[in-house]
Amino acid sequence: MENHTLSSIGVISKKENLASVEHETNTNALVMESLYPFPGYNGTTVPDRTDPKSLFLVTKYIYGEDKIIRSIKNIKKSFPHFFDGAPGLINLFNKPAGAIRLKYLHYQQVGELVEAFREQGISFVKTRHVNSYSSIIKITKYFMLELVNEGIYHDRNWKELYYLSLPVQLRWNSFEKITTSIKHNVEDNNFDAALTTMYDKEGVCDFVRIYDEDSCQGKLLFIKEKYLEAIKYL
Repeated sequence: MENHTLSSIGVISKKENLASVEHETNTNALVMESLYPFPGYNGTTVPDRTDPKSLFLVTKYIYGEDKIIRSIKNIKKSFPHFFDGAPGLINLFNKPAGAIRLKYLHYQQVGELVEAFREQGISFVKTRHVNSYSSIIKITKYFMLELVNEGIYHDRNWKELYYLSLPVQLRWNSFEKITTSIKHNVEDNNFDAALTTMYDKEGVCDFVRIYDEDSCQGKLLFIKEKYLEAIKYL
């Protein structure tokens, strides 16, 4: 990719621990929560916050992405509270389940938003207690990236996020194995990684998303080279 910027719809795949929300959400819909949205990063800035990080409204059906995105757009025209929403998929009770990922919304405001989605024709799974478990999560969202080094992009909306370009698509098991190996064999292994796909004029682009509050270009280049080296042996 020769462009210095990349604006694209895409999908991010990651693994996090989910559990049903224990706070009052003023709704009978099932709301899941990820308390550690960047589990591979050992800093304290994200985990020590007490407001919701990522909430997931579990939908009764797996709706098309356009249905969810259009509903979010319509709701934002009149909804009194700011929020960020995106369609997603999670694993629940060993089955894929549709979800709407929410950010920047207080627990007490969730019920009002659920009702707004119901007015848009979205149905939800009824609330129940779900113990913490590990789930692969896929979120469809809009990305705005800026090229900062060869094969390295920086998220223009989130300074701690970087995207390392890959020459091939990695299956989740291969990605997880490579990431674990890298973390076990580098001195500075304090970063979180996820898989991401986006699109440019030539087609699908594959990335590793890196979350690191103290990242530098040298560290990012080093991590990128480690992924490229591992890919050669797949």
